[in-house]
Amino acid sequence: MPENRRDAALLEEIRERYRYASDMWREAREERATDLRYICGDPWEEADRRARQDAGRPCINHDELGQYVNACVNNLRQNPRAIQIEPAGGGASEKTAALRQGLIRSIEYRSQAQSVYLTAFQNMVEGSYGFARISRRYVSDDSFDQEIVIRNIPNPDAVLFDPDCKEADWSDAQYCFVLDPLAKDEFLRRFPQAQVRDFSAEDLRVAKDWLSDRTVLVAEYWKIETTSGRLYQWADGTVSSSLREGETPVRVRMVERKRLVQYVTNGIEILETTEQPGRLIPIVPFIGLQRYVMEGGTPKRKLFSLVRLARDPQMSLAYLCSQQMEEAGLSPKVPYVGYKGQFESDAEAWETATKIPHAYLQADPIVDAATGQILPLPRREPFTPNFAAYEIAKDSCRRAIQAAMGISPLPTAAQRNNEKSGVALERIQTQQEIGSFHFVDAFDRALAYAGRVIESWIPVVYDTEREIALHQPDESRRLITINTPEPYLDPRTNAPAHYPVAATADHDVTVATGPSYQSQREAAAEFLDLLVSKLGMLPIPPPAQAKLLALAIQMRNLGPKGDEMAEIISPPEPQAMPPAAQAQLNQAHQMIQQLTGALNQLAGRLEAKLPELAMKERIALINAKAGILEAALKAKSQEAMLAFEKDIEQIDRILSLMPDPGAESEAAPATRASAPPAAQPPPVQQ
Repeated sequence: MPENRRDAALLEEIRERYRYASDMWREAREERATDLRYICGDPWEEADRRARQDAGRPCINHDELGQYVNACVNNLRQNPRAIQIEPAGGGASEKTAALRQGLIRSIEYRSQAQSVYLTAFQNMVEGSYGFARISRRYVSDDSFDQEIVIRNIPNPDAVLFDPDCKEADWSDAQYCFVLDPLAKDEFLRRFPQAQVRDFSAEDLRVAKDWLSDRTVLVAEYWKIETTSGRLYQWADGTVSSSLREGETPVRVRMVERKRLVQYVTNGIEILETTEQPGRLIPIVPFIGLQRYVMEGGTPKRKLFSLVRLARDPQMSLAYLCSQQMEEAGLSPKVPYVGYKGQFESDAEAWETATKIPHAYLQADPIVDAATGQILPLPRREPFTPNFAAYEIAKDSCRRAIQAAMGISPLPTAAQRNNEKSGVALERIQTQQEIGSFHFVDAFDRALAYAGRVIESWIPVVYDTEREIALHQPDESRRLITINTPEPYLDPRTNAPAHYPVAATADHDVTVATGPSYQSQREAAAEFLDLLVSKLGMLPIPPPAQAKLLALAIQMRNLGPKGDEMAEIISPPEPQAMPPAAQAQLNQAHQMIQQLTGALNQLAGRLEAKLPELAMKERIALINAKAGILEAALKAKSQEAMLAFEKDIEQIDRILSLMPDPGAESEAAPATRASAPPAAQPPPVQQ
C-alpha cells in the first residue's frame, strides 16, 4: 500500500471516481455494443438465434444500416475539416497566427490526423461516442526536442470520461481515465519501478475492480487540479497575483487557477506523475446526439448513435426476411401426386420430369374398386409463396429505417422527373445529408477542442531554437527556424525570418470546412477550361488571354512539356532585382549625376588646365564603371541588365569627351565639345 497519506487519499479518490464513472457509463457502453451488433449484420439476440436454429428455422438478416453509415462517414472523408487559428490579442498577430496554423498542419501531417479524426467520427456515428488524444513524443532517438502528435484511440470503451460535464464539447471535464489491462508479466516488464509486485489478498479486496488473478488494470488518470487565489489590479492598470509592498490595490477578486496532472496507477500505487501543459484534458471526446430524459425523477443524459432508433425496424426486417425464406422452404419438393401404380408404365420418364423435357408422360389407368370409376390423372400441387405481401412489408421497414436515420424515404420531385442536372443532383445529395448533419456539427466541436489543446501546448513543446517544416495550404512545405535569439534575414530571400513562439499570444480556434486542395485545383482547372473556351466573347486584352491559356495548361499537370508550352504562350515576368544590386545601381545613378554636373562646370575653364582638373573626375568615372559592372554580375533580371548597359554607355561617352592626362604633351589638344546634359537615371525596379 502507498507509504504517504497524500498518495493514499489520491488513490482512494481514483478508485471512487473509477467506480462512479463505470456505473454512469455502463448503459451507454451496452447500447453501443448492441448498435455495433446491428451494424455488423447480426441483430438477433443469442436466445432467439439459438431457439430458431434448434428448431431448424432460418435466422437471416438483410443489412440496410451499413449503406447509410458509410454515406455519412464518406461524406466527411470527401470534405475534410481543418483547424483554423486567428489572432485574439495578447501580442498575437496575423504572422503568429499563420505560424501556428502552419505548425498545426505539420502536426496533422506527421500524425496522419485525418485517419485519426475519421476513426473517432465513425465510432461516434456507429456507437454514439469516440475519442482521440493529443500527446507528445521525442523528435528522434538522438534529440531532447519534442513534438506534438495526434493519436488514435480505436476502442472508445478504453476511456471513462467525466460523466458530470455540462458543456456541449465536454471541455469542463474535471477528470478522465484511459484504461489498459495488462497481463501481470507485461505489467512488471513495463513498470519495473513498481513497489508492489506481488498483490496480496488485501490488495485484491481493496482494488477488486483493478486486479485479478491474471491481469492488472493500468490507467492514466487525468485530473484538473484547482487552487484558489486572489487577483489584484493596481492604479497603473496592471494586474498581478501577488501584493506589492507599499501599494494598495484598486480592485481585488478571487480566482481559481487550474493545472493539468497525469497520474499512471494500478489502483493501489501511483506509478508515474507528470504535470502537463494547458488546462484542457487532452483526450478529445467525439460525442453524438445528446438528450436528457427523466429517469427516477432525475434528469439523465443519453447518447444516441445514427443507428440507435433504426434498430427496431431493422429487427422487423430481419424477422420478415426469415419468415419469407421459411415460407419458401414450405414449397413441396414433389411436383406430382397420383395413386399407387399410376407411375409404373413410364417410371424413368416420371423420375426425370423435373430435369429433362419429355414429349409426353404416360400414367396407368387405375379403377376405383369401390365405385368402378377410373381414378383421375396425377395432378401437380400448386403452391405460390406470398412473396408480394412480404416485399410490401419489407419496403415499409426500409422506409422506417430511413426515417429513423433522418433520410427522406420519399422521392423528391427531381428524382420523380428523372432530372440529372448538377443542381438537381446536388439538391438530392443535400437532402440526404442534412438528416445526419448534427453528427458533423459534433465532429466540428471536437475538432475545435483538439485545436485549443494543441494551441495551448505549442509554446511549451516548441520552446527551443530548431528548424521545422511548415505545411502550406497547397500541400507544399517550407523550412523555417523558430525561437532564434535575434531577428535575422533569410539568406535566400533577404526577408525577415524571425519566428518566435510566444507563450503570451492569444489565438482563437475555429474549424474550416471545404474541399481539399486537390478538389479545389480540379474545380479551378474546369473553370479555366470553360473560360478559355469563351475568350473570344469576353472583353479581355490579348496579354491577359495568353496568361489565362498558359495557366490552364499548367493546371493540367502535363509535366515538363506542359510547362514549356505555357512558357512559350506567356513568357515569365522578369525577376525582381536583388536588394543589394538595387542599392548599387542607385548609388551609380547618383554618381553619374554628380559627375555630369561637375563636367558642365568645367566646360568654361581654360583648356590648358582641363586635363589637371579632370583627373579626379576621370578616376571617379572609371570607379563608377567598375561598380556598375560588379552590380551587373549580381543582377539576374533583364530589366536590370538593360539599365546597366545604358549607364556604362553614358560613362564611356563622358570619358571620350575628356582629355587623357596621360597623353603626350606635344599632342594637339582635342577640340573641347560642350558637356552633355545631366543623364536621368532609368527607373529602378522595386
